[in-house]
Amino acid sequence: MSAYYGVTDSGNFEGRSILHRPRRDFAVASELGISVDQLHDALDRTKPLLYRARLQRPPPRRDEKVLTSWNGLMISAFATAALVLEEDEYAEQASRAADFVLRELRKDDGRLLRSFKDGRARHNAYLDDYAFLIQGLLDLYEATSKLRWLEEALSLQRSLDEHYWDSESGGYFMTSDDHQELLARNKPTYDGAEPSGNSVALLSLLRLSELTSEDDYRERAERSLAAFSRDLSRSPTTSPKMLSALDFYLDTPLEVFVVTPSDGGDPAPLLARFRQAFLPNRVFTLTEEGDPLSRRARVVRVLEGKQALGNRPTAFVCERGRCELPTSDPDTFARQLAKVVPLLDGLESQGRPPNDQSD
Repeated sequence: MSAYYGVTDSGNFEGRSILHRPRRDFAVASELGISVDQLHDALDRTKPLLYRARLQRPPPRRDEKVLTSWNGLMISAFATAALVLEEDEYAEQASRAADFVLRELRKDDGRLLRSFKDGRARHNAYLDDYAFLIQGLLDLYEATSKLRWLEEALSLQRSLDEHYWDSESGGYFMTSDDHQELLARNKPTYDGAEPSGNSVALLSLLRLSELTSEDDYRERAERSLAAFSRDLSRSPTTSPKMLSALDFYLDTPLEVFVVTPSDGGDPAPLLARFRQAFLPNRVFTLTEEGDPLSRRARVVRVLEGKQALGNRPTAFVCERGRCELPTSDPDTFARQLAKVVPLLDGLESQGRPPNDQSD
């Protein structure tokens, strides 16, 4: 199975379990009058005996269900690690899980289900299921450069907007408009051990706006921020993920693109500089020129007209569609990424006065 259970399998620990040892090994060895190596040898002989004794007791139960929301968080983590650490195995793990969830936990009409167990998917999806999976798919798109994941994220976003959006006040309800009737439809904002669905959805809206140049996504994000502004003002520490989305909104996010020539060219030197830069407020696309770029540009409109210069991988660093000079030089690319615009200047560039409190 490619998706992850609620709790991962602990496996067989015989001969390699890690015992709880509150004291340092050298202190115990000194007290016993033996060397540390002798202590380790004794432990290695003892652990299989302890393990066989443990097998006589009922093992801990495992949560066997597959949840869409938790897999969304896992996909995001693996995809982000793949991009930053250049680990293809992590991207493969994330891709396999995304394939499973989209195949097994999505109905014929494109809408998600909540959980999967014993070969059967069931229960209407909640806001968290959509929000976490959309975020994971966006991260997977950036990590793998596969247009499919962005298109899947856009499809799920349409379902989320259609069935969970609060058209009167902004923000997303926890349950869909055709869910069983409840006393109230909650709109969660608390970011605890897991972020709230609204916090994650808000940030994804802003990322989609930068990628697609569609104003509707940004307008929904603005309405959501307005809907939750009182909560953010009164208790900002309860919604750190939503504050990250607010920071993205107030910033001028970078649109970073690397285009490779159709007949080859190694973008590794440029990508290495990108991986080294801390850029929380940005979107990223790696693409090959020609037909792959043309198909991608139909969705990521800022890519239109961009090409590899001098038959070399070329980087474009843009803000709201306005780009720095394209470059194939890693050092120049790094300087463009490191450019910082003060917040007040950024607000003025968006046509908002520095004392604007409307958001």
